[in-house]
Amino acid sequence: MSVVYDDNDNEIPLCLSCYAIFSRTKQAEIETLERQANYYSAQIVRSVGLPASFATQFPPRYKPLYVEKMNNISVSNSVVGTINTGSINSINQTISALIQLGEVSVAEAVKGLTDAIINSKNLEPNQKNELIETIDFVSTEAVSPIENRKSIIGLNLLENGLKVIKLADDLVEVYQKYWPILESVFT
Repeated sequence: MSVVYDDNDNEIPLCLSCYAIFSRTKQAEIETLERQANYYSAQIVRSVGLPASFATQFPPRYKPLYVEKMNNISVSNSVVGTINTGSINSINQTISALIQLGEVSVAEAVKGLTDAIINSKNLEPNQKNELIETIDFVSTEAVSPIENRKSIIGLNLLENGLKVIKLADDLVEVYQKYWPILESVFT
């Protein structure tokens, strides 16, 4: 969870993906203002008759390549069309945030369960998506301060997710290992 401030110094909490979008937007606004300042500076110098070297110019910015690289979760081509990749990207970012916050066991549980669910042969695509979205919510809440977590919603989602996980024989070991860690986020 990141915080930005509005014009009145009020805190506005943003999730990681929203903060990334906000940062890119602010950066684009700054670049636009720099280009406008360059234009107006050149216009003023020309209108007064001074050499162009008197115009103050911001150097051009090089556009970085924004490559969404997933460092924590691997998705093979065979399942890309069957899962919600937005949730996978969110989970990937949250795993990195959990590691930075020192919540390594929760990060490992999120990664282990997500990988197992993605690769499960016993779940239908809609069941995989339901579980991935549950893990996305739980992991996002795990990054939030304890007093701000939506514990009742989280525990209800985990309870419903447990019903789906029990349908998949290939998830039993992973469930037994990691599910209690996810429940501990809310207790």
